[in-house]
Amino acid sequence: MEQNVITFEGNNDQLFTRRKLENPISPKLTLIVPETHNAILVKDGQMLQTLSSGRYLISRFVDLRTELDVKLEVLFMSKTAKLKLLWGTSQMFMVYDPTLDDNYKVGMSGNFDVQIGDPRKCYLYLVGANENMTSEDLQSRLVINVVSVLENEVVEYAQENKIPFNQLTTKKREISAKVLSKINQRLMGDYGIAVYTFNIANVVIDENDFTRLSKAKKNIAQTETKEEQFVCRECGNVLKPTSRFCDNCGAKVSRKNICKECGTENSEESKFCLNCGAKL
Repeated sequence: MEQNVITFEGNNDQLFTRRKLENPISPKLTLIVPETHNAILVKDGQMLQTLSSGRYLISRFVDLRTELDVKLEVLFMSKTAKLKLLWGTSQMFMVYDPTLDDNYKVGMSGNFDVQIGDPRKCYLYLVGANENMTSEDLQSRLVINVVSVLENEVVEYAQENKIPFNQLTTKKREISAKVLSKINQRLMGDYGIAVYTFNIANVVIDENDFTRLSKAKKNIAQTETKEEQFVCRECGNVLKPTSRFCDNCGAKVSRKNICKECGTENSEESKFCLNCGAKL
């Protein structure tokens, strides 16, 4: 490497890389920022300048004649590196099933890809002076925001679209797309981090809730099927539409005489609706 030159070294697979400048700093020290990066010059923990690709003399930004003990560092912020992060709900959250009018607990996990969208904001509100921040540290900071957005969006989506509990898993793609937009807005606004992909890989419904709701759904289905059939009101025996007496208990068959206009139930003998007068 050319003497008195500092530039990015390594593979472009990290969002940011720190380089500390050791004293004494030469007046000829030059910073070279590659096309793949932006650079942030930090003096004594305070951000001086955000630099795009190019060649810069450090002495343009710091008076090296008077600031002999100044602490300088450069953060190379990648324009292209993407970091895949894992997320997961730390505990199950409640979702409402409008078809059964009941709640159930759900846990989810997956991954998302992030990239630096605003270097200055990313440094100010995320990286800062934390010299030891790793990908794991970054993940823990971002996942909290991701999960809070996810839970709200899942609850809202399931209720607005009347998604039954046993169909939530089939809606992973639709929910992922909805969450992606919201999370990108949140992380760009708060941290200057752009989110490019978001994926829900696993959906787990609480076992007890799943069993309870499955039983309730089955009971409703059986009731609806039974109501669609012509049955004896005394013993529940399925009858033929023309039956006048139950072939199981002998009870006289009583048929509902429902008005098609207003839905009022009339007696069997009625020829006109008692409520609206329509012909039956």
